[in-house]
Amino acid sequence: MTAKIPTVKKPQNCLDCVHHLQSMDPDPFDWFCDDDMKVTCTIAKKTITIGCRPYNLRKESKTPNWCPLK
Repeated sequence: MTAKIPTVKKPQNCLDCVHHLQSMDPDPFDWFCDDDMKVTCTIAKKTITIGCRPYNLRKESKTPNWCPLK
């Protein structure tokens, strides 16, 4: 009997992955966008989205083709 190796399923959205980091990304020239955010992959050390409105974070953080969890 062989042991089953668990497979890592690639998340459909980076916000569902444990390897993402959400941080503030304010626009210094626009007072209205001082709550913008960015999402970064901590494995690939690449930015997924920048200058994103907080209510659009999920919509703009779809898993990219270069995701290291393939």
